[in-house]
Amino acid sequence: MVKASAPGKVILVGEHFVVENQPAIAAALNLRARVLAEVLSGDFRVEVESKNLSQKAVFQREKANKESPLYPIYYAALMTLEYIGLQKPLKIFIDSEIPPAAGMGSSASVAVATVAATAAELGVKLTLEEVSRLAYQAEVIVHGKPSGIDNTIATFGGAIAYRKSEGFIRLEADFTPVVLILADSGIPRSTGEMVRRVRALKEKYPRIMDPLYHAAGHLAIEAGKAIEKGDWKRLGELMNVNHGLLSAVQVSNRVIEELVYAAREAGALGAKITGAGGGGNIVALTWKEDGGKVADALRKISRKVYVCDVSAEGVRIEG
Repeated sequence: MVKASAPGKVILVGEHFVVENQPAIAAALNLRARVLAEVLSGDFRVEVESKNLSQKAVFQREKANKESPLYPIYYAALMTLEYIGLQKPLKIFIDSEIPPAAGMGSSASVAVATVAATAAELGVKLTLEEVSRLAYQAEVIVHGKPSGIDNTIATFGGAIAYRKSEGFIRLEADFTPVVLILADSGIPRSTGEMVRRVRALKEKYPRIMDPLYHAAGHLAIEAGKAIEKGDWKRLGELMNVNHGLLSAVQVSNRVIEELVYAAREAGALGAKITGAGGGGNIVALTWKEDGGKVADALRKISRKVYVCDVSAEGVRIEG
């Protein structure tokens, strides 16, 4: 029996604009998905149980129910077994701190931890690149054409800059002086709907929107430099500007704006939409000593507030 865990993620700058090949920056959070893998006896099957979803299912190759919310987890385990070349019956148990459907990479974190736990239970040590690649295949089942940001962050931890045409670079940074606070708007988000809305706006007003996209790209590059220098005040300012760009492409609303301004007025260095917008979470960057004050201000208007450190560590075996 082996347990592995992988961190969630937050996009700090660049969401939406990344679709048109502008850079984006994401960081790993110290909220983790934990997966227990255990080899069973008997015929081949994968038993999957999720504590968070209060669901369990048994998957066999030809009888696998692709509509089950647990299917991507089975698929991650199956891909790992096939890659290793062993067909052992398995039990997979998931216990995650990462809220689902909140733009925090929960499905990728579970997939990464599933791959790592499965391989380790079978006595095989995969490279981080192999873990990330196998988890990405499971993410395709969930998201169709994922960017690869989520599985990369969950595998490697820390912070990364990403551009569609160039892939990823790791940012060398020490986030110790700051915390990230996420606050839930309480509005369900639809990533696909938001992406379509922004694309339609870009197609309608290309001469206005193109400069916004280029500005977002320059902003992400400057944000990456600020992170590597530990210039958190500058990063906060750039996050505020990025929020303005996201408001301009119409993915904000009154509830999100109230959260953003509550965080700023309580002393956050910067606050913005994170992820698709239209709902979901906002993220605020604060000095560690101001985290409690900002979180308290957000709790007055948000049901779910998470105070997070950036996790330098990605996927790990826990025993």
